[in-house]
Amino acid sequence: MSNGCSKLRRESGAGDACIADSIGSLHLLSTVPSCATDELLCRVRCTAGSAAFCVGLAYEIQKEAKNEDEAIRLYRRACVLGAAIGCTNYAASIWAGRHTDSELACARRTFEKACGAKEAFGCGMVGRLMLENTNPPSYAEGRNYLERACNEVGGFPCRVLAKHLESGKLGKYEPRSIRELLRKACSDGDPDACGEPKTASETFQ
Repeated sequence: MSNGCSKLRRESGAGDACIADSIGSLHLLSTVPSCATDELLCRVRCTAGSAAFCVGLAYEIQKEAKNEDEAIRLYRRACVLGAAIGCTNYAASIWAGRHTDSELACARRTFEKACGAKEAFGCGMVGRLMLENTNPPSYAEGRNYLERACNEVGGFPCRVLAKHLESGKLGKYEPRSIRELLRKACSDGDPDACGEPKTASETFQ
C-alpha cells in the first residue's frame, strides 16, 4: 500500500475509531452486480445506498491499480451499509499494507464481525491473523478456530487450514486431508482452491 492508502485508512476509521465498533449487523450479498458495462449506474446506486452496487463497482475499478484508493472507499461504504464482504475487503486493505498495531487489531475485529455473518473470507482471515500476525503465533487456538470455521462455514477457512497444516506447525495431520480440505474449499465457493493444486501453499499469492 502507498502512503496515500495508509492516510486513507486512518481517515476512514481504522485508527482511533475502528469501523467494526460502529457498524451494526452484517449480511451476505445474494448477488453482486457487474459494473463492466454501466459504471455510472453502479455509482448512482451505490451513492443511493446499495451495498451490492458499491461492491460491484469496487470489483470493477480495482482492476486498475490507480483506482486502489477509491476501491477501498467503496468497500468501506459497503461495510457501513451492512455488506459483510465489504467489511472483509476493507479490513484486508488494512492488513495487506503498512499498518500500526491498532490498525491490525481493528482489521481483526472487522474480520470477526464479517465472520459473524458467516462470510467465509472474513473467517479465514481471522485464522490467518492468529497464525501469521500474532507473536507468538496462536497455533492451537488458530487450528481449532479454522477447523470449526471450515466445518461450519466452509470455503476459504478450509484452504487456510490446509496451508498451515501443510507447514507442519499445527501438529500432526493426515497427508490426504490437505487435498480433502482444498476440495471442500472449492466446492464451498473458494475458486482459488479449485483445479487440483499440488500444494495448498501454491494457492496463495
